[in-house]
Amino acid sequence: MRYCLFLCSLVLTGLPASPVAAAEPLRLYTWEGYFSDTLLQHWAKSHPPLQEIHFDSSDVRDATLARGDATLDLVVINEVSATRLGQDGLLTRIEPHRLPHLAELDPRWRHSCGDYAVPYVWGTLGLLYRSDRLAKAPDSWQSLLQPAPALRGHIAMVEDHDDLLVAPLITLGGAINSSDPDLLRRSFALLKAQAPAVLTYQYVVSALRNPAYSDLIDLALGYSGDQHLLNATTPGQPWRFVTPREGSLLWVDCLAVPSNSPHQAAAERFIDFLNEPHNALLATEELHLGTPNAGAARLLSAELRQDPSLFPPEDVLAHSQLFREGPPDTFQTRQRIGSALVSRHESQ
Repeated sequence: MRYCLFLCSLVLTGLPASPVAAAEPLRLYTWEGYFSDTLLQHWAKSHPPLQEIHFDSSDVRDATLARGDATLDLVVINEVSATRLGQDGLLTRIEPHRLPHLAELDPRWRHSCGDYAVPYVWGTLGLLYRSDRLAKAPDSWQSLLQPAPALRGHIAMVEDHDDLLVAPLITLGGAINSSDPDLLRRSFALLKAQAPAVLTYQYVVSALRNPAYSDLIDLALGYSGDQHLLNATTPGQPWRFVTPREGSLLWVDCLAVPSNSPHQAAAERFIDFLNEPHNALLATEELHLGTPNAGAARLLSAELRQDPSLFPPEDVLAHSQLFREGPPDTFQTRQRIGSALVSRHESQ
């Protein structure tokens, strides 16, 4: 059974760094609801069980890993962070000969996580909305950045500084990886203009469990697959997901092994186990997340292959972009934009 060892707020103050005995479970640092229960049960039949520790912000995750004092065995991470932290010596370099099932990965995705991580799932950033409250389904970033008056105080954004900037950068005709100071300044201006309509910058999956927000959010910035987590706790299952027609962030979440993991061999076995096609298939069938595993993709039902919330139309994908590492000063500028928005909101 999946469970969270610590509340996300405790992650901010650090995870315990005590040694882990060989008989203890593997410690997996991940988004909530990101691994199939069926998969974990299959793994636990002949391997050490997994204990999940949840984060709800990639910035919090990266800060925790950067400290280097948390005892973790596996982490869900994006390519940009994996490369940066790997080059800093905090993640173990992937050795393909130790992971024979990497051969199952679609060539399109195989190298999308760099040298320190392995692709796990992929999807898009987009709009989550309550179909029972919005008369018309949103299909553009304008619906989020310049919301209708009725949505004021009913919008959830995210704290992640890169993801926050996707909508304004695309709306202004820029690339999501832009380091142009003027374009970033104009994007910040759009987000500041939107801010009075924002209820929270807490990730919507977490915000819906907050009594102060639970019945107030009608539109949110989120990720493909989130609608199923939201519907699991919302009567009537009204949540829907759409990738805006202008294009979006094409994200890939990866699995990496921290360099201080006391169970590196077992962690590598889990990554290889995950890439067996019948196991990789479960991420799509049970969690509604796209799989980069070609063997698993061949096993998908026609219904899943034709689901646009899983596999957006090709014209939308053609306008979507992957994140790439930018110059350090751009990284800092983006962080300041995100921090300024959240701090300003919390002070009101």
